[in-house]
Amino acid sequence: MTVANISTATRWFCAAVLFAASLVAGASASAAQSATVAEFYRDKPVYMVIGAAPGAGYDAYARLVARHLGKHIPGNPNVIPQTLDGAGGYRAAMRVARVAAPDGTSIAAIHPTSLLDPIMGDPRKSVERLDLAYLGSAGKDLAACFARADAPVKSFSELFERELVVGAGNEASTTREYSAILKNVLGAKLKISAGYSGNAQIYLAIDRGEVQGMCGTGYVGVAAMRPNWIKDGFIRVLAQESIHGQPDLNTMGVPLTLEFAKTQEQRQILEAYYSPQEFGRPFVVSAKVPRDRLQALQTAFMDTLRDPELLREAKAAKLEIDPLSASEVGALVDKAYATPPQVLAKLRQALGYGR
Repeated sequence: MTVANISTATRWFCAAVLFAASLVAGASASAAQSATVAEFYRDKPVYMVIGAAPGAGYDAYARLVARHLGKHIPGNPNVIPQTLDGAGGYRAAMRVARVAAPDGTSIAAIHPTSLLDPIMGDPRKSVERLDLAYLGSAGKDLAACFARADAPVKSFSELFERELVVGAGNEASTTREYSAILKNVLGAKLKISAGYSGNAQIYLAIDRGEVQGMCGTGYVGVAAMRPNWIKDGFIRVLAQESIHGQPDLNTMGVPLTLEFAKTQEQRQILEAYYSPQEFGRPFVVSAKVPRDRLQALQTAFMDTLRDPELLREAKAAKLEIDPLSASEVGALVDKAYATPPQVLAKLRQALGYGR
């Protein structure tokens, strides 16, 4: 063997040793990092701040995740749900972004509109884009318009001829905004009875006949919270307020409100407003959470949504799980922020937020 060959063999041997050493070092560092995260969370509560009123779909999803998340976070902390409704979920987002300690012990379950309020919400509020990091989304939130079977309106097309009284929450609620979009963009004859504290209260108002229906709420949430409405034919699904529709409702032939757009501009406004439904149940933390804890929470979140016990519980409660990762949610949020300014201006005007 020549000196040159010995030198080459030696170099390969040394490279192999160094590579193996780097793998061992990397594994040791990863184990040390995991131990550090586990030590931080051990015997420390994690708060799940829920930006929705009790008894509705968002609340049900958040509490479902909270029941199973702790066993997937290193250190297995207790996850404690806390309701903080108001401003369409924006208060909960603000809590974790600017009030709670940015250490990974506060998670917010919010409406997707809370992430887009700076470009789609009331400009008089002068809200800024919050500095948040995403854990992911538990699923889509495809909205629909519902009416009691005894209401004078039997189909969405009849909404252009006859009035329907719909219940809604506060000004920033999806039930108020979705109804306003249909009324001000498409010309649907909706009389909006706003001021209810949440979807659960609107459900009661429909039960009692105080209002005739509601728009801007998820079909999955209604099916879970009021299964008898669907089963007994108490309500009709007039239309789907989404871009692609919910599979079951598509099969049933329930139309999309997009089909009633008369101009390309109307369609653009509706599509822009409906786009957040694709990441319909987002979970977020402060962007200042240390990187190792953030990564641990993101991994734990996705593992939770694959947990067989959670999936069995979700199926029993008729809650659809269709998870998106943190990066997928981030890409969809960035896409929404790239919506043309002129479309956003018309959208805000339709919502009643025009200057």
